[in-house]
Parts: sequence; structure tokens; C-alpha cells
Amino acid sequence: MKLKLLFGAVNAVALFYASTMMAQNYQVMPVQSGFTADVIANGVGSSAISTTSDVDGVSFAFVSRDFQVNSGSTPLSYGLPTDGLITTVVATTPGLTYKLANYNNNNSLKLSNQNDTGTVVFSTPIPAFKLYMLATSGSGASTTSVTVNFTDNTSQTFTGVAVADWYGATGFAVQGFGRINRTNDTLESGNGTNPRLYQILLTIDAANQAKPIQSVSVTKTSSTQGYTNVFAFSADAYTDCVAPTLQPVGTLTASTAAISWTVPAGTQAVSYDVYYSTTNTPPTASSTPNLTGISGTSTTIPGLNANTNYYYWVRTNCSSATSQSVWSFSGTFKTACGAVTSLFENFDSYSTGNVVPDCWVRLAGTGSQTITSTTPASGTRNIYQFNSASNTPTYVVLPVFSNINAGNNQLRLKARVSSGAPGTLTVGYVTNTADASTFVAIQALSITNTSYTAAGSEYTVAVPNTVPAGARLAIRCANDSKSYYWDDVYWETANLSTSEVDANKRKLSVYPNPFRDVLSISEIEKVTSVTISDVSGRAVRTIDNPSKEINLSFLNAGLYLVTLKMKDGTQFTVKAIKK
Repeated sequence: MKLKLLFGAVNAVALFYASTMMAQNYQVMPVQSGFTADVIANGVGSSAISTTSDVDGVSFAFVSRDFQVNSGSTPLSYGLPTDGLITTVVATTPGLTYKLANYNNNNSLKLSNQNDTGTVVFSTPIPAFKLYMLATSGSGASTTSVTVNFTDNTSQTFTGVAVADWYGATGFAVQGFGRINRTNDTLESGNGTNPRLYQILLTIDAANQAKPIQSVSVTKTSSTQGYTNVFAFSADAYTDCVAPTLQPVGTLTASTAAISWTVPAGTQAVSYDVYYSTTNTPPTASSTPNLTGISGTSTTIPGLNANTNYYYWVRTNCSSATSQSVWSFSGTFKTACGAVTSLFENFDSYSTGNVVPDCWVRLAGTGSQTITSTTPASGTRNIYQFNSASNTPTYVVLPVFSNINAGNNQLRLKARVSSGAPGTLTVGYVTNTADASTFVAIQALSITNTSYTAAGSEYTVAVPNTVPAGARLAIRCANDSKSYYWDDVYWETANLSTSEVDANKRKLSVYPNPFRDVLSISEIEKVTSVTISDVSGRAVRTIDNPSKEINLSFLNAGLYLVTLKMKDGTQFTVKAIKK
């Protein structure tokens, strides 16, 4: 049976739709025989020696990356790849690859004159949904007739198959390999855009898709100048077990992702496998799936890391002759942010601009907030904030801390004001990250330094256990037209200092901690004085000959340093949190 089909322009929308209907099973079609000319100069020596013909009838041939006129020649920075592997740049066929014939042998089916014909025979016939021909035409475009021959002695013919000129035409598969003049070894780089090879689609009729393709015959039908050169074939191989088409990702949490897919009606699907990874490296047939034996067309991927990009693929297990499909095209998703118990952020991995890190929130007002490269405390970035008297503040909201109201954690950061010290940064919390009116202040930090290297440039805010569960810390600057910068942010446990450890060894204790109004001191008979300081080291009050219970109700909520001076001349400093 011979079928005559008019070959015209492929509708781009239809081709895109077809490519998204199912994942392609791309396979190179190795050629057993049929090439008639060597048009690729390679190795060391004159191009006239390593080729038998030109591409265009006027002495120009392709050149390989390893070509050198002599051993002392400068290696080429352009040319066809030495391994002969060509990956198309056509958007509708991602991952489609061709294999050129050996550069030391004939590697082109060259058709110079009208009605010239040749047949390329494949080493291993396979059935296909689509056949792709890699070709070009020298010294002008040419037109051909292409006949696909099947192993049952039937064929399918495509007429009016256009092959574009190797310089400057659109729709190329690859470009920019350069060329050489066989008569004088003059090289031309092509400036990275020429010459070009073109991808020609041959869609196999449904009645022929299960038939192995034995060979392809090509005939030049145009009478005008234009030298047809056919270099390779690849196929979207036929299968009766079709890969799934991925659907939009469903619900995402910090540790799970809901995914789904479809398969064409009539697919004899028994189950599905899922493979996922944090790298976009497609699985192979031998790759071990993460999830197997899924009976439906949806599942939830468990055990994922928070705030992480993932890629995933699905394949079909069938009861048909082909027991398993290829893997689908890849899908991708990013898991949601999860609650954390600690944090360090120096902003260096983010671009500058009106942004905050992943899992933070920029609660925008009319005031300024950016990540900037202006004089950071460390690395290359820090946060900048500015509010004039008329601005509504822009708050920087930190990630979710699961231990925000544990009562023994602190926020530590380096901060400075550009000029006009002192200034004020206020640390508090919001209960709604979209509503600035829910901001509640915990501590107003007096920023007294204009440089990160100045003494006292690191500030600490103790977060009391009265903060509501689920609230998130937030930072704003004063409406004073001063520029504030901060960097190297820690969320951490308020660890004991060396002095505190020594105090413990002496069985000294300051309690309760956190405290509300009254702080008690054990073994008070050994203490001569108590000094209360804020986190900047400024003494707030000194009490000589203290009693066991000290009334500190006048203090604002926050972290304080309690220094105990002992009768033996030693002293110890303990951190205490005022609720």
C-alpha cells in the first residue's frame, strides 16, 4: 500500500498540543547504509583529504571541532561536535537528539540534481509516531519527496518537503558550526549563527504507527539550484503503553505535594510509578521509582523538605504488549515554608531590591525596605529600612518559629544607623502577616552606632513566652528619616555565658527566669551588690547590699544582664528575661 500525503507547514499550535498530550520516546535511528558523500572536514590535514564532496556545489563543507590544517594550527572554537551528537533547539521537541555518521566515512545523502534519489537504510527498524529528518540545502533551498518504507513492504510518502538553505533560514534545529573551503582550506566561523541544520517532521499515519521503519527514500524534486543534504534521522518511537500527561500541581505543604496526571483513553494502564528529585536529571528506564504501584491518576508525595524545589516524572505500567511507558515530561513544584527552631540569615544569597528572603514576608507600607549591597556587616548584602514622618512603615516579618513563645529564645542581629545616632529599630510580632495593625512591640532598640565595626553594634532581644503561638517576629524602623541597616540575624536559645556556668558551679541561682516583677537570688549572703544592665551593657540600676528579692517592676520587657558582685571579689553575670 502506498500513501500519498501533501507535506506542508506544520501548525505550531497543533504540534505544541501533540507534544503535551504524551511524553515523547525519542530514539536515534542508526543508519546502516545510504550516505553518498563525506561533507565534514575533520582531523589533522587538508579538508580536501578528509572530505569527498562539498555541501553547496561551490566547494564549502562542514567542519568538525577537531579539524586542523596541520598539527600546529590553533584549535577551533566552533564546528560540529566530535562525538556527532546533535541536540535540537526546537522548542516543541525538547531533548530530541540526532547522531551524525562517522566523519571519516560518508555522512550525507547528497542530492544535487532534479530527480536524484537515495535510500537510507536503518540498522534496527522500529515503529514510530513521528520521524524527524535532519537536513540542509546548499546554495539555496530545495524541495524533496520523502518515502518512509516499512518492513511489511508498505510505505508512506510525503511530497513537497522543503529543505531550507544552510545560511540564514528560520526553523533550524542547530546553528553556528562554521564551514571550510575545500579548495584552499579557508575557514569561516559563521559568527555563531551559520551554517544551519534543519529539523523536518514526518508524522506517521495512524495505520502505520505500529510498523517498524526499514528505510527512507529521498528524491530531489526541485529543478532550481539547491543541493539537498540529509544527515540523520530520529524517531518518536511507537508504544501501546503511553506515558502520562502531568496536570497542575495541587496542594503543597512543607512536606507534601499533591500531583495528578492523565493518560489517553484506551491506554491499558494497570498502575503508575513516580520518580522525584531535587535535580532536573530525567530518570532512565532502570531508575528506581520513589513511589510504585499507584492505582489511580493522583497521589501525594510525602516526606519532602520544606521550601525546596523538586522535579518529578510519572510512568505508566500496562497490561499491553509494551509493559511500561517511558517517563513523562518533568513537572516541578516548590514545597511550602515550614516552621523552624533556629535561624541564621545574612541575605547574601539574594538579589538586591525590594525583596526579603524566602519564607520571610515584606509587609509593605509607603516606607522603604530593600536588600542592599551598601556596606554589609558580613558578605555582600544586608537589609535597609527608611521611614519619613509621613510614611507608613514597611515591616520585615521573619519566618515561622515553632518555639517563638518558649520563653528562652532571643533574636540577635547587627544593626547601624547611617547618621544622626541614636535611632530606633523596634522588634515585635504580628499575628497577621498581611495586617500591619496587628504589630505588637517587644523591645525598642536604641541604635547608637553608625558602623557595624563599632562597639555595641550587635543587639539582642529576648522574646518572652507571652508572645502568642503562631505569631511571627517583625522589625520596623522609626519614622525619623534616618537610614537603618541590619545584618547577620540569629534566632537562637539564650545560652548560658561562661559567668553563668561558673555561677551554677557555685550553686548560685537567679529565679524565676523569665520573671515578671520580682527577681530572687539564692545565697544572697555572699553577694555585695547587684547591677542590672541592658543588652548594650548600659547599667540601669545598681543595688548595694541587696535583699534576696529585688523588685524590678520598673523595667520594660526584654533581656537584661544581672551582674552579681561577690564578697570574695569575684563577679558573675546572668541573663534574665523580664516578661
